[in-house]
Amino acid sequence: MTDLIRSEAPRRPLGGLLAMAGLAAGALFFTVLGFLGVLFEWPQTNYVDPLATVTFWFGMVFLLLAVFLDVYRREFVPDELIHKKRRPKIVYKRDIR
Repeated sequence: MTDLIRSEAPRRPLGGLLAMAGLAAGALFFTVLGFLGVLFEWPQTNYVDPLATVTFWFGMVFLLLAVFLDVYRREFVPDELIHKKRRPKIVYKRDIR
């Protein structure tokens, strides 16, 4: 029923790999920074809430992971075109009443 148009895997771009490595390193950095901030109770005097900076760090982790997932999806998930054969549409003529 379906025909696979392209079956060979595309080349993996080096730029996507380097971007993903940088995003993973950034996410790891902010994760370590956040856990150390919670563990050692680093004083954050810039905000009213004492844990606002740590919250920002963990937010950065999730933002970097979202961009990582988007880069992975765009660069490394294969695009496969699948054409489905359709039956021809048959329209019966009706008499006008």
